[in-house]
Amino acid sequence: MTQSASIHIPTFVFIGGPLLHAGYVTRLFKAEKAGKITFDRIVIIDRDPNCAAAPLVGDRLRIDPVSWDEWLAAHLSSCSEADHLVPYHWAPHVLLEWLSTDLQRAGFSLLRTPHQSDPPARPPVFRETQAGDLAMSYAEWLCPPACIEPALCPHTRSDKWWSLATELKVADRSFAFPCMHLAYGVGTIPLSAIFDIRDKIQGLASDLAAQDRPDEEVWIGTASHCHALTARARLSKLPSPCPTL
Repeated sequence: MTQSASIHIPTFVFIGGPLLHAGYVTRLFKAEKAGKITFDRIVIIDRDPNCAAAPLVGDRLRIDPVSWDEWLAAHLSSCSEADHLVPYHWAPHVLLEWLSTDLQRAGFSLLRTPHQSDPPARPPVFRETQAGDLAMSYAEWLCPPACIEPALCPHTRSDKWWSLATELKVADRSFAFPCMHLAYGVGTIPLSAIFDIRDKIQGLASDLAAQDRPDEEVWIGTASHCHALTARARLSKLPSPCPTL
């Protein structure tokens, strides 16, 4: 939903700097000029320092030329809860990889497992990716990348009754990082929502350890109203290291 009043985002973290995201950066500056948002800086993670967003580098925008997984593992947990992540539509399930790395530091394992049970949602478009994740969509047509997913679907011309972000969140043992429209066609995931899911998964892992249960199967997704990427994973406690003699 478009914000009606100006809100402040300290940092936008972009996953990738392709031409699409260069356009998103321009849209954020336009949204700021129109009084919809304010922000301090934009960080674009792209191994190519000469990516499409490179001409936009300046006092408030920088490119960190490292892999997405490397940057997220090193920096995401120390970001402010007020920051926002801008995901890349065709990226792998990077937040699942980050969550797995973050939980490992706390002594727990989160690994993808084969889909032996029904998924938490089954919209019309449904396929498995090469990584073993499930790509889902309620759109049986080609959506524009900057669609704001309004209550009245611009394709069907009728009320949008669906929301994968909600369906994946309310399903049993299913967690979804919500990517929602912020301003001028740019969808973002608040870091507060990312940390909230991380804390819930850590709480579930702690319960496993306290109850001496071996593991728990969960679904971890990233979802907007219309589209989602989710995966089934096994949560367990890592073996304690052998004591040194």
